[in-house]
Amino acid sequence: MDGKLEIEDIDAAYCLRFLREVRDVAFATVDEEGLPAVRVIDVMMVEDGRLYFVAARGKAFYADIMRTRFTAIVGQSQDFRTCRLRGRVERPDDEAERHRLIDRIFELNPSMPELYPGDSRYVLEPFYLQDAQGEYFDLSGKPIVRVPFALGAQREAVEGFVITGRCQECGACADTCPERCIEEGSPYTIVQEHCLRCGLCRETCPYDAIERRR
Repeated sequence: MDGKLEIEDIDAAYCLRFLREVRDVAFATVDEEGLPAVRVIDVMMVEDGRLYFVAARGKAFYADIMRTRFTAIVGQSQDFRTCRLRGRVERPDDEAERHRLIDRIFELNPSMPELYPGDSRYVLEPFYLQDAQGEYFDLSGKPIVRVPFALGAQREAVEGFVITGRCQECGACADTCPERCIEEGSPYTIVQEHCLRCGLCRETCPYDAIERRR
């Protein structure tokens, strides 16, 4: 997935492929005591617009997923490109379908039969992300690039900062922005796909004209 990307080339399908290529990504859950838990889990397969991973039934990770049916994941490449997702987790109800998915995952991941030889593979359960919000974030060049996306029935998350009608066009925000992504106008405008979301513009504005979304 090398080469120069245009913003319009970055969508949910691209980000799922990116996470599959990174493969070892961080999965966050909430444990039975309500505390955060993070584990590095393999992205085992991306098919039909779904990101698949597995968990053994004896693992605490499996218990967390089954209890909450929710996770947040993030993966980063060596050149500081990141993709994150958070959303609902599904597991097929039909056991035969779960076994079919495990067999398919083992075909795509040759190291798995060594870890779980023979029918021991079926202690693993397949899961996939459904109805998730995500973001691609690229720090590898200037300007930085961030692109929101969504899976399933979810909508893209609306985040970051916005300049309201209270703007007096003084230019203080544009002068202080480390990415120079604030454009003149009435009011001034933040170019969201290049914004670090550091909040320095809001701290600098003498008219309290900048608000944080979400």
